[in-house]
Amino acid sequence: MQRNGNGKVAHAHRTGGRIARSRSALSARMPMGEFLFEYLYRCGVKDSFGVPGDFALPTFAWLDKSPIRSITMTHEPGAGFAADAYSRLNGIGLVCVTYCVGGLNVVNAIAGAYAEKSPVIVVSGAPGRKDREKDPLLHHKVKTFETQRRVYDEVTVATTVLLDEETAASEIVRCVQAALRHKRPAYIEVPHDMVDRMIPTNFTRPVEPSPSDPEVLQAALDEAIDLIDHAKKPVILAGVELHRFGLTDLALKLAEKFNIPIASDLLSKSAVAENHPLYLGVYGGAMSSDPETRKYVESSDCVLMLGTFITDMNMGIYTAKLDRSRTVLATTESLSVCYHKYEDVQFVDFLAGLSRASLGKKKFKHPNPHAGPKPLDKSEMTDALNMRELMRIVSLHVDEKTCVVSDVGDGLFGAIGIRTNARAEFIAPAYYLSMGFAVPAGVGVSIANPALRPFVLVGDGAFQMTGTELSTAVRLGLKPIVLILNNEGYGTMRKIRDGRFNVISQWNYQKICELIGGGVASCATTKGELDGAIRAALGSNQLHVIEVRLPRDDMSPQLANMTAEMAKLRGASRKKN
Repeated sequence: MQRNGNGKVAHAHRTGGRIARSRSALSARMPMGEFLFEYLYRCGVKDSFGVPGDFALPTFAWLDKSPIRSITMTHEPGAGFAADAYSRLNGIGLVCVTYCVGGLNVVNAIAGAYAEKSPVIVVSGAPGRKDREKDPLLHHKVKTFETQRRVYDEVTVATTVLLDEETAASEIVRCVQAALRHKRPAYIEVPHDMVDRMIPTNFTRPVEPSPSDPEVLQAALDEAIDLIDHAKKPVILAGVELHRFGLTDLALKLAEKFNIPIASDLLSKSAVAENHPLYLGVYGGAMSSDPETRKYVESSDCVLMLGTFITDMNMGIYTAKLDRSRTVLATTESLSVCYHKYEDVQFVDFLAGLSRASLGKKKFKHPNPHAGPKPLDKSEMTDALNMRELMRIVSLHVDEKTCVVSDVGDGLFGAIGIRTNARAEFIAPAYYLSMGFAVPAGVGVSIANPALRPFVLVGDGAFQMTGTELSTAVRLGLKPIVLILNNEGYGTMRKIRDGRFNVISQWNYQKICELIGGGVASCATTKGELDGAIRAALGSNQLHVIEVRLPRDDMSPQLANMTAEMAKLRGASRKKN
């Protein structure tokens, strides 16, 4: 990702109808729309996802002239999910929408990006400065002209409405830099009568984060290193922040230096390449990828939780058994070693200090319990499919050229045991758990890294929410392999608490490609049919949709454990107060 430390963007020349720029300094004044997208481009945005609307058309016109490719999606939620997935691979994403009817449509996707630390910039068109005089009733307006911005205050780290030419450039830079610093979304509202105005580009550089207090940092390192030095069975729980902040190599340096085994949690799956020799598996209490990983982590006498979110899902709906007296929890927001909390310490400084630690010649033993998926035997080709076997078959085809993109339900929990071969090859809303993520996220992954082919795992319920984005994939010539896990409705909810509310319509999924005008559709009910359909898809250069018909009540062991715990909290057996 390219960043411009002084916030400057280079001078422009025209190429093919778009504005391209050299690396020289900005002119003293330039149109607001030109500056906005040139600055975003210099910060790493190469593609934008969105849906236009009348208040946003002047802004979209500047986007169209910029070096950033504009991709129109079928609906704003899909645009938000695509931008989120794109951001997870690219380091920053962009979604462009119109006022309220578009901006409020995409709030849920941005809330998920906030919860899971994905820096997506939301650019929204808006009523003009003159439109706001005398507070008229204007189409798309909800309560006041500030309504949408106030909503975004709750799901972003920075918001602005560009009503002042003199401060516009500084506000743009402030919001974008806040998103990059905190790895969370930011919101920029662009009134339609402001985007063409000339603005000054001499802005104040954003304040850099405070450095670590050296004495506090050393005290934290001393306690953590002493804990590791006295441990017999340490383990690193590699959290999602390692990937988001580009710190995975520092954590690996520590692990490799002392041969410390590494586990991930549900949200951070593939933050560390899962074919790394020190990798154990996914830890999540009762929802761990395998009993050996759970046993090793919970019996460890030193758990180094590096960049880990302590969420109910990551911790297996409170089934995780980790002793605080033998745990180091270090994130970008806080640092605790056992029962002691340390303030004013930057995560990167603490991690770097650990990686430089000296423990003599001490090396820890690694159990390496993992065995690869068993290849299919000819005798089982006609066997009926279930969720466990589906994931086994997918595992056989995952390699360094693929990326698993999972939706909520067994697309997520069933995929815990799939091992990817490189970092960031598993994308899922593993904390926020918003249904409908995977299909548009597959578009975002394909755009962010064309060399990766997405395996999209999506339940029939989630597919019906955002499956129309397959038409976007066809229009762009993308080739995701989409597995629709059809168990006839909201299977996860049925296990927690059943009712008529879990029933959905049964679509003819094999007609989807005919509807969207491209791709190949098939159906699999046996192991051999699924394996053959995946092989055909991998040998093809077009989108493939595979309907996988599964028993109505079947699910992976991990999801079964999760729903059992959730049923205790939300199910019919819960005692009424």
